[in-house]
Amino acid sequence: MEADILRAWQSISSTFVSSGPQLRTVADAWERVTTVTDPHNDWRVTYGAATSFKALLGKELAVLTSAGMMDQLFDWYLERMQTAFVAVRADVDAHLDRFESEPDQDKLPIMLSLLDRIGQWISSWQAPVSDMWQSNSKLSSFRKAFLAGLYGALPPRFVPAFQIFVRQLLTFDSPSMAFKPEYPRAMSTLVTILDRYDPVLFALVYEEIEAKVQRDCRGRFQEKKLDSLLTWLNGSGVGAGTSGGVMGWVSGLYANSEKRGSGDEARKFLKPTFSRFEYHIHKILCQLRTTELFDIIVAYPTSQPALEDLKRLLHPGIDTKDIITTYISTIRCLRIVDPAGVLLSRAADPIRQYLRSRTDTIRCIVASLIEEGNPLFVELSSSDAKLVSDSRDEAENFNDPKWTPDPVDAPPNYRKSKGADVIQLLVSIYDTKDVFVKELQVLLAQRLLAIRDYALEKETKNLETLKTRFGEQALQGCEVMLKDLQDSKQLDASVHARMPVSQKIAFDDMERPTPLKLPGQLGRAQAAYDRAFASSKSDKRLRWMPQLGSVNLTIELKDRKITTDATPLQAAVIELFDKQDTWTSEALQQELKVTDAGTIRNALYFWNNLGVLGGMADDMWRLLEERAAPLASTGPAPVHVMEEEKEAVQSVADKQVEEMRVFWQYIQGMLTNLGALPLSRIHATLNMLAPGYKGKTVDELTALLDKVAAEGLVVKTASGSWKIVK
Repeated sequence: MEADILRAWQSISSTFVSSGPQLRTVADAWERVTTVTDPHNDWRVTYGAATSFKALLGKELAVLTSAGMMDQLFDWYLERMQTAFVAVRADVDAHLDRFESEPDQDKLPIMLSLLDRIGQWISSWQAPVSDMWQSNSKLSSFRKAFLAGLYGALPPRFVPAFQIFVRQLLTFDSPSMAFKPEYPRAMSTLVTILDRYDPVLFALVYEEIEAKVQRDCRGRFQEKKLDSLLTWLNGSGVGAGTSGGVMGWVSGLYANSEKRGSGDEARKFLKPTFSRFEYHIHKILCQLRTTELFDIIVAYPTSQPALEDLKRLLHPGIDTKDIITTYISTIRCLRIVDPAGVLLSRAADPIRQYLRSRTDTIRCIVASLIEEGNPLFVELSSSDAKLVSDSRDEAENFNDPKWTPDPVDAPPNYRKSKGADVIQLLVSIYDTKDVFVKELQVLLAQRLLAIRDYALEKETKNLETLKTRFGEQALQGCEVMLKDLQDSKQLDASVHARMPVSQKIAFDDMERPTPLKLPGQLGRAQAAYDRAFASSKSDKRLRWMPQLGSVNLTIELKDRKITTDATPLQAAVIELFDKQDTWTSEALQQELKVTDAGTIRNALYFWNNLGVLGGMADDMWRLLEERAAPLASTGPAPVHVMEEEKEAVQSVADKQVEEMRVFWQYIQGMLTNLGALPLSRIHATLNMLAPGYKGKTVDELTALLDKVAAEGLVVKTASGSWKIVK
């Protein structure tokens, strides 16, 4: 650092007419400023806490500013601050010594004192930065450097002490109640370091959830407990006289952070964490009630409230994929115990009915069929596999010499599981295999869109295997998609042969038009590809879907090269930074003519996570030509979570809901004129009055109503009827 500063002085001195005196002026200014602001010295004792550094060092700062030395001064200050953290470490150790020696009831003030003291260090060392630079970017760099030094100064024993402190905080109805006026900076310091230590807080919340369930629910079957637990977690409402619950407590703590804003904004930021808290309540209560099931049965009917809770808990309790795995294991185990299959028919039927009620069951089964290493994939590929048939087409073959009558204790649906393999049993959950074939087409389309360089061998092999189970006719649509891509490979080679060498670029097939305007070399390459395609296929026209494309880029910066695969939108965004160094997301959106602001944010986050772009205040982003050297060991850089974008290919369930949309006007008219109606009445009326409705199922109608309910158009009453939201 000193060598860099010396070189800067030498460079600056050569620009002065009288180099000797002016160099001394810069050196004198530098010495004066660094002496006053040195973090090793307590400037508050010498100059007073209300010191204005611009007023105290105005002339010297003017000299350094005109000499272009302010950035070097800032770097010196941060470097010097890092070496001054020995004083912070001494403070921390002294407080922790006291903390560990005192009984639990006296520990809280000691930790508050430590947090307040850290806050004093922040305030003291930040004052020169705020006064002399008055720059948000410099202030942000200072805070990052300070926290890096602080975390390096905190010894390993700080974490268990902090855990004890947070556990005591949780005993207060509001975190602010624990903070005393004599520690004015303690709360702001706590919020600052929670970015690093919030796992400690969240782990204690999980512990408290488990303890709460045990305290309030064990052995108590006479009343429902789930709602009261969720109220304890979420709060009883908003406004005066209501409780914010655990989530309100945590939100209130984070709402004090400048980055998180109000309590409502903090709740939005913490929504994924709160969802995990809710899931943990469901999980722990379900585990408890499962262990108590025998006692619940013995206590019936007084235990009915506990059973009602258990009924609710079973619905969201486990992933569909895990239920399918359990179902397959049940099939194989019971066939060993009872080869005739009577036990399987009786035990498996409730699982089958439950799987049918889940919206993602078909997708999970289909995905497993083509996932290498999955037991279903192995079974699909077996040489003795049978052709899958519709369950409604199954019939007894009395001409089969191996035919035997059903056992006397066989249930009514025994025939469906008799002699069927696992895949047939999974398909027979539904009346027709058509739903599986449609999902296979959607899944294949998604996989084909993700393929690079027309590597179709694996998907072709999978399709041939699927044909042996579902039939060639059923999978004809999948065959067409593969044939299209094989033709595209030849066409792409032909088009590239016609393009100028300087503009050759590989574009993946794209299916829908989009308003994205590709800039620079991307736009020129796309236009060249269009022209070459038109000359090769004069009767056809390309339609582009850039969000499905892929571009392999090498970004050359001053001190590094970065090679990555990006979407055309991400490539377009980064190419605009070649035009100018800084952009706002709104300006990028307008320049590229993109309607969805979320996709622009995702593109910025993509390059930020790779260290190519850096975020600044006021939604401004800049190109990082040089990688900033780390000031201390701070661990991995923060990673932006990219927002979820719509799938390129619509799922079967989504398609069915959209197809049912045509009946919404009929439903809306019914509910408006007749009031709330049960599902069965709506279904029967649509069957009689709505053209094209015959053949639609109650499940399809329910999916439509759930969709419009999510849009706020209808609501389900306590009795199960549906009514218009007014």
